[in-house]
Amino acid sequence: MADCGSLARDLAESVRFSSDTLRYRSAGGPAPRSILAAVHQNELRISPAVTPGLSQKLEAVCQKLLLPEKVVDAFIYASPEVQAECYASGTESCILRFSSALVDLLDDDEFEFVCGHEAGHFLLGHGLARLEGRSDSLEYFMQQRAQEISVDRIGLIACGSIEVSIRAMMKMVSGLSGEHLRYDVGAFLRQLDDSPQRAGDATSTHPSIFVRCRALLWFSLNDSFNRGDLNFKRKDLLRLDKHIERDIAKFIDGPARRIIDDAKMDLLLWVAANHVVHDGILNKQEQAVIAGMVGMETLTSLKNFLSDIPASDVQDEVYQRMKSARENLEQLLPSSFEKTVHEIEEKVAKILR
Repeated sequence: MADCGSLARDLAESVRFSSDTLRYRSAGGPAPRSILAAVHQNELRISPAVTPGLSQKLEAVCQKLLLPEKVVDAFIYASPEVQAECYASGTESCILRFSSALVDLLDDDEFEFVCGHEAGHFLLGHGLARLEGRSDSLEYFMQQRAQEISVDRIGLIACGSIEVSIRAMMKMVSGLSGEHLRYDVGAFLRQLDDSPQRAGDATSTHPSIFVRCRALLWFSLNDSFNRGDLNFKRKDLLRLDKHIERDIAKFIDGPARRIIDDAKMDLLLWVAANHVVHDGILNKQEQAVIAGMVGMETLTSLKNFLSDIPASDVQDEVYQRMKSARENLEQLLPSSFEKTVHEIEEKVAKILR
């Protein structure tokens, strides 16, 4: 597999948010010529000759992230929208694009944060994971939000300052320049605590900017980051991740996770039922085992369902319900479906053997 930044990828992987679980499976290739042609012909390339200040900052970001400069092409395009993006169809190279409004809004250090953030998507293979996944599933949107937590960390490493990182976020969420902002981080984050206790849009690809800022603050407390040695211990980050996961569940992912958990429980029920109805009945011992897995209320519902079916049809009916539960779960978790089903089947087999 061609890879022009293995050290940089190792660094990025070491700070990946634990809920950012989807990995790409193919190496892909360089950006298609059509994309390269479009940006070269219609956008301003960041270079020492034309944009010396931005070029210097981009070079500094690559050095901090251990990323060879040759794999990154960066461009500015005219737009009143505050936007940035990374395009990468493989591990060989990437294209970073920044709107003129974003560049005008941020100072040079803040621009480093955004550069690192976007380069992080390339280093963690998020573009490939997105291409290989389904963009209409709950899993897709949850993964997109988790990916933002990961790349914010890489943006922080790139600029080296939590103050700069949060300042950049405050500017991007408000669209205001430093002339109108007082950088009171505590007051900024209290807006999240003051918000109604209701989960956000489950189809959003980004967590709340306030959730992202709190997540980055926790990460900035890591000893390795503060020492600047970039030797991140996974066990330390996992402890931090638990705080972040609670915020994400509270403010956006809670309903989606409950839907997925219900679908998993439904499949567990029908996989278990399929194991034990070969004789057309559910004996007392089997009932006790299933009740231990799914609860008495669900067991009662299963018994009522089976009592209305002729004994000769029980196996087929249960199989069809199991098949339907599998299809529902696959709609919700297309990328991790096979792994999840395997875990459920193993659990049932272990308990019922």
